[in-house]
Amino acid sequence: MPQPFNNAVMTDAGARLLTRAQAGEIKIEFTRIATGNGVYAASEKTLSALQKRTALKAQKNSYPLSDIDIFSDYSVKVTALITNQDPVTGGTLVNAGYYINEMGLFAKVKDGAASTEVLYSITTTAGENGDFMPPYNGYNPAQITQDYYATVNNSAQVTIKTAGAALLVEDANKLRDDTTKLRYKIGIDNGLIYIQEVDE
Repeated sequence: MPQPFNNAVMTDAGARLLTRAQAGEIKIEFTRIATGNGVYAASEKTLSALQKRTALKAQKNSYPLSDIDIFSDYSVKVTALITNQDPVTGGTLVNAGYYINEMGLFAKVKDGAASTEVLYSITTTAGENGDFMPPYNGYNPAQITQDYYATVNNSAQVTIKTAGAALLVEDANKLRDDTTKLRYKIGIDNGLIYIQEVDE
């Protein structure tokens, strides 16, 4: 049974990024979701303590974002595939299992240097330990499609970095169904997805 997480908290660094976006100085680009097995005392799970965090306590893995949806005028939902095997290369991402006790959403200045990336938002498990991410056994990857909600000033003014992201199964099926109706086919060539019109 999935273990609940506390409500996500925007960090001070995330708030500064948002303030700059609200002033029209920059646009925000969400870059990745990271998971870790850091253990937090009750005093470390308070709003004020989490706002001051600049990194996860014990980051284990980092995942590119697969999708972004407008949730409201002032929030977006970003999605990432949390897994123990790289869905693109087939490589092992998790050699030693761990409990996912913390999760962070990272963002940076759109078109800015990597050095502008900050921990935008953080959440911790409500209990002592979160879900267990097992090591990859070489056969069956463990996968979690993770949605993460983030506050923004204007949901139309944010983007996500998708390089290296997995195409989620539901997105691939929808794309296949849609293109079939339009007499197109989907293929993959050298890691790139293409759509090609076909004769009737």
